[in-house]
Amino acid sequence: MRKTTDHSPLVPPVGWLRHRTPVPSTGAGFILAVTLLAAALRLYGLTTQSLWVDEVMTWTRIRPGAGLILWEQLRDNIQGPLYLAVVWPLVRLADSELMLRLPAAVAGVLAVPLFAGVAVRLVEPRAARLAVLLLAINPFHVWYSQEARGYAFLILFAVAAAWCWLEMVRRGPTPRLALLLAMSLAGAIWSNMSGVFLWVAMVLTVVGTRPANPRAWGLWALALGGGLLAAMPWLGQASGIWAVSRIIPGAATGEALRGATTFSPLVIPYTFYSFWYGFSLGPSLRELHGVGGLTTLGAWLPLVAVAALPLGLGLVGTLLHWRRRTTLLMIWTVVPWLILVLLAMRNIKPWNARYLAVTLPWVLLLVAHGTVQLPRRLGAISTAVLCGLMLVSVFGYHGLDRYAKADVRGAAALVASRTASSGEPAQAVLVPTVTGVYRYYDRTSSDVIASWNVAPLGDAGAADRFVANRLAGRQRAWVVLAREWYLDPRGLLVPALERAGRVDEDLQLSGVRLLQWHRLSPVPGEADGD
Repeated sequence: MRKTTDHSPLVPPVGWLRHRTPVPSTGAGFILAVTLLAAALRLYGLTTQSLWVDEVMTWTRIRPGAGLILWEQLRDNIQGPLYLAVVWPLVRLADSELMLRLPAAVAGVLAVPLFAGVAVRLVEPRAARLAVLLLAINPFHVWYSQEARGYAFLILFAVAAAWCWLEMVRRGPTPRLALLLAMSLAGAIWSNMSGVFLWVAMVLTVVGTRPANPRAWGLWALALGGGLLAAMPWLGQASGIWAVSRIIPGAATGEALRGATTFSPLVIPYTFYSFWYGFSLGPSLRELHGVGGLTTLGAWLPLVAVAALPLGLGLVGTLLHWRRRTTLLMIWTVVPWLILVLLAMRNIKPWNARYLAVTLPWVLLLVAHGTVQLPRRLGAISTAVLCGLMLVSVFGYHGLDRYAKADVRGAAALVASRTASSGEPAQAVLVPTVTGVYRYYDRTSSDVIASWNVAPLGDAGAADRFVANRLAGRQRAWVVLAREWYLDPRGLLVPALERAGRVDEDLQLSGVRLLQWHRLSPVPGEADGD
């Protein structure tokens, strides 16, 4: 029988990634230019927008003057202990938004030149340069490089892990590279628990590389096992918090964690789209979460279709020009996506695009590889459209109120200003959903009313009961409404306020509605105006 050397592109042969040829360069001048561009986009307006809920969760765990113990906070935080450790000393230098967000911005900038070193090891130099440029101007990456959470760290350590992994394959495993890979994987998991997704994908691809001897197997085991072992204390805590037993076939999944938004097949194309254009090209997050929901997408379909075209062309180019390393990129991309689909469908973890940030670099490389394979003119047009729309999205993020994070900071400042100018005692402030954010900006008001553990208002009666309960005994109150889709998806709260009293002012800020409410009948035992 004649022996063949042909292999399916989906079934890698022995040594499918090993090569000893020198690694090409994307050019020092190019790397410097795109790094400076990345820095400009990530540092510009770093403190322009208000903090939001998850960022304040970071601050709550490391806030100065609260008698917190660093190790206890790191130990008990399963989502991003590394970010807490980095920002802890910074907020003690200055308790400010700048110090909270600066580490994320720095990590976002550093990821760009490091990604260049990974890209040239996986795709041809022209595709590598395009992928690095796409990361530098990427609106999704810019967003999370300006957020005081661990996602920018996650991407940075994912890229570092990929570099170590590729070098271990190219040069052969060494103790130094094994240690670096273990540290990078641990850093990814310490940045966000979704770093485990990359760990699983890398385990699968190591099996595909088929290490040559027991020593090589041992070093790979040291690298992958060491990374997991370092993160084990937090993985153990996560397994106690998340209902991981639901993953067993036939097990009850319980009530959906976030209702209909826990998982829908539509989130898959939406996540892919957001990887390229962030959340500021097309309908805003507030519009998508609003009463109209997906019906608001209709007016944006022409723009979305144009934006999707270069992505589709790039993927087609990749499929038509499949390489061995394309298989690697696909495994590193598809495996994490499948894991999150499983977790969401089994009601263990709700779907969110940011949980797949660990795959962003590989998605960029897949499309960049396919784009440079297109006919020259078509490839140039596709690249121009893609880069142009990404920059439009970055502009929308930085400059358009439609896409801005809820301006709770502005609401707190306005309440403080009105209180100071009136000369009257501070009024109660009802702040559903974003209570923690409001308290970060208003540290003087003693009567800030929260809405924790309240089910979404399903009818007018529920809204009336909520108002009666929360505003009991208060003659006047400010009401700060933001991210209403959590508590009030049907818009029932304001009519309930009007039935219980009078809305004297109704002010609109970016993503925030600020109401001045006044009870019409005096509170028993009080006289209005005394």
